[in-house]
Order: sequence, then C-alpha cells, then structure tokens
Amino acid sequence: MNISLFLQARPNIILFKHAPLGFSNSYLRLLGKLYYIINRKERDLIEKNIKTVFKNNENASEIIKKVFDGIFSHYSEKLIMAYRDLDKLKEEIGGVLEYTGLDYLERARIKGGVILVTGHFGAVEYMPLALHLRNYPVTMTVSFQTKRLKKSLMKRAEEGDVELIDCHNDDVMQKVLDALKRGRILLTECDEVDAWRTHKDRTIRAFGGEIKLDRSLGILCRRTRATVLGSFMLRTDKGYKMTIVPIIDKSNFTTSNLAEEILKTFEKFVMIFPDQWYQWKKLHKMRPEVV
Repeated sequence: MNISLFLQARPNIILFKHAPLGFSNSYLRLLGKLYYIINRKERDLIEKNIKTVFKNNENASEIIKKVFDGIFSHYSEKLIMAYRDLDKLKEEIGGVLEYTGLDYLERARIKGGVILVTGHFGAVEYMPLALHLRNYPVTMTVSFQTKRLKKSLMKRAEEGDVELIDCHNDDVMQKVLDALKRGRILLTECDEVDAWRTHKDRTIRAFGGEIKLDRSLGILCRRTRATVLGSFMLRTDKGYKMTIVPIIDKSNFTTSNLAEEILKTFEKFVMIFPDQWYQWKKLHKMRPEVV
C-alpha cells in the first residue's frame, strides 16, 4: 500500500470529518512517520533525491526533515478538502488566504483561453477552492487514488462550479479542449512524470542535473493558443498565498521553448520552498536514462 492509500484509509476519513483539526493533523503525522519506518526504502529514496540537489548545502538535513513535514501536511489538506464541511472550509481557508498576481490572470482571460500550470506543490488541493472564492470558472485535471475520494471530490466540485477531469479516462484531451473553449481556466500539474510524453533528444539543466522535457503542454497550447501562467499555492506563517506568475511572453511563444520555461519556473519555486514539493520520490524519474 502506498502512502496515499495508507493515509486515506476509512478511519482517517472519519477522523477528519468529525474530530478537531489539530488532533487529526497530529494523528496523521504520527501515521506518516510510522509509514516511513515500515517503508524505509521509500524514505531513503526521497532523502537520496533531495541530497542530489542540495548536496553542498549545509542545511540539507533540515530540508529533508521539512520535506517530510510537508508531505504530511499535503495529505492532511487532501483529507480536509475532500471531507470537511464545505461551508466551514470556505470560511476557514478564505480567512487566511492571500493572492498575488491576479492581474496576470485577468489580462490573460481578456486574450482568450488560460492554462494555469502548477505541480504537486504546497497546498495545491486548495487551489480550485481559492479560484472559486474569486468567482473564476475552474477545470482541473486530477488523478484519483481511491473511488471514495473521487466520489467525494466530484460532489464537492459540482457544488462549487469546479470541473474535475479524471486523467484515467480516455477522453481527457477532448474534455480539456472543451473546457477552454467554454472560457474556463484549466488547472494542470507539470510534474506528473509518469504521464510525460518526452522529447527523445532534449533535456534541460535543472534540479542539479539533466531533466527530460514533457511535450504534452506544448501540444495542448499549440491546439488552443491558450496563455500559460504559473500558479502556486504556498503555505505561509499566516495561512496560504496563491501566487500567479508569467511563464512566457505569448508574442514570443513557441511550443519548443514552452516546456523549458515551465520547468524553469517550477524549479525556481521548488528551490526556494523545497519542503513544499511532495514528489521528491519521483525526481529520479525526471532524469534521462543513462545508457
């Protein structure tokens, strides 16, 4: 059982529905630590991948500790988003949420379709809610780990004018194109490495080594001519901050350099906030194979 299934077991769902959040979060962290004691190989892989990037950083050990704290925070946020009372959640998140860069989004929407690119980073689970609180029509591509989670999130999404596209279905591209044509904002993650369609002979220097380039977003943008922006939900001392940043000047747009600029933008946020990226265990998959 992977950590996602382990931490989303039915008793934990009941806990996050009914118990105080402080207790629920502490309990989930305890379970997470137990998981990594049992799954030492996975923990070692995460530590190894972090060290390949921060090998000369005297704070590498502290970064590793914070990364695991961030992983536990992510699964708490996932359970909160899926199962906590929605009206209460809107009030709680809305009260501690800041926005920066919304002007980029407003200008992009005037031009046409908009794709917000994020990653398995920060409080990404709250990003559709954050956009909904500003009355933006959002469509997000999602990979569900459990049927129970899918059912809960789909129901919630309908209540909040958020569309969720299941990446396991066959008609994902058609649904994405349809959403953009209807003027919805598409929210997608750039680090779904298991679904990457990579260039055979192109890499970029990032994360302390060579990284493969995914062609998927370039293909999508070529078909839709949508404006691509970066969007990151940062955890802060006060709560959360949704930050929107430009990826590339549309006047200089080419599908060949889009993948590079997306990765450079994503890398910048990960390097500043390494504890907020919870996909460190897949960093090695982003590297080209050594023959």
